[in-house]
Amino acid sequence: MKFQLHPKRYDDVTTLDAEDLICYCCEVDKATIEEAIAAGADTLGRIKERTGACTGNECKEKNPNRRCCSKEIKQLISIMQGV
Repeated sequence: MKFQLHPKRYDDVTTLDAEDLICYCCEVDKATIEEAIAAGADTLGRIKERTGACTGNECKEKNPNRRCCSKEIKQLISIMQGV
């Protein structure tokens, strides 16, 4: 069993593992979004195009945050770009 110092918070991508979903509607995990960012997808629009994330319409039903995943995607972009 993996020990985690800090509990997962689905509104804070730094607490999530690579296999954890960011986009629940389209089932896109953190690793997929990070790979897209590393390959040059540096905006929400480019992430949408490359991964399909943030293009569903069941956010309130499927996402633990009960909202769109765009905030978490933008957080990943900022972290990976060192902003």
